[in-house]
Amino acid sequence: MLNIAIIGLGWWGRTHIDAIHNKSDKVKIVRVIDLNTEGSKDYASEQGLKLTANYQDALDDPDVNAVVLVTPHSLHTEQIIAAAEAGKHVFTEKPFALNKSDAEKSVLAAEKAGIKLGLGHNQRYAAPQTEIKKMIDSNQLGTIMHLEGNTSHSTLSGFVSWRHDPKEAPGGGLYHMGSHYIDLFSSFLGPVSEVYAQALDRIQALDSASALLTFECGASAYIGNIMVTPSSRMLNVYGSEGWVKVVDHDKIEICMVDGNPELKKVSAINPVKANMEGFADSIAGTDDYKFTNEQMIHDVAVLAAIERSLVSGKREKVH
Repeated sequence: MLNIAIIGLGWWGRTHIDAIHNKSDKVKIVRVIDLNTEGSKDYASEQGLKLTANYQDALDDPDVNAVVLVTPHSLHTEQIIAAAEAGKHVFTEKPFALNKSDAEKSVLAAEKAGIKLGLGHNQRYAAPQTEIKKMIDSNQLGTIMHLEGNTSHSTLSGFVSWRHDPKEAPGGGLYHMGSHYIDLFSSFLGPVSEVYAQALDRIQALDSASALLTFECGASAYIGNIMVTPSSRMLNVYGSEGWVKVVDHDKIEICMVDGNPELKKVSAINPVKANMEGFADSIAGTDDYKFTNEQMIHDVAVLAAIERSLVSGKREKVH
């Protein structure tokens, strides 16, 4: 059993708790940390979880094996390094870091301390995405030509939050939601070589953002996010022999060159829980983790290229 401390009890920190608490035989939440103890105490009490305000409390707790960082992006690097020095494994929500240098520092600290790193790109564990990767890896779709991904919703609109700070997310929703597709698509096709991005202010700052990606293998992709619209998700993969689209959390639509579109049902799972349990398995040594440290660094390098493109208005190399 992996004993964890959740750091940050905002919207997504509570999503982790809802997915895991008393629902896993591999992961146990033993305490929670939030600076706003007054605003979080009722929730923590309802969940039966010990709440304190100091991150160091989790690092000093011998019952805590790993910390889960659901904190502002700019804090990740120092928090990862502190956890590594304390001998705690670290699961970090994305983005892993805000620049490649910080990502490399975190990985170096983790490798030096011999601790595992986890990353909150849970789409790699979702049932439709897992089925699509199998199709790509088996060459069922032929040569992959183009990918499309958009996760949009208004959950984060209309209120003051660090998530709206351009210093925390220079590309707006591309950092919060679009980054899922950077990781997922890289797991499908390999490294991204070049990006072109734009972010617009229609109703609020950076509420409409998109990017075009070019992969080293030659394929292309579009990723996007709208922060002021009803919830909508889209994932399409186009190959020379067929295409596949995610229809729902348990359905995909497939069309091959010599056939008609057909729906296929898959067994839905909670990807947040599955990711955390995959992290626990890697620590226990019973399975390999889906993410490598090098991939975590690459995700950040792509985001950094997106930030450069937003400033330059041009295509930017990923390096």
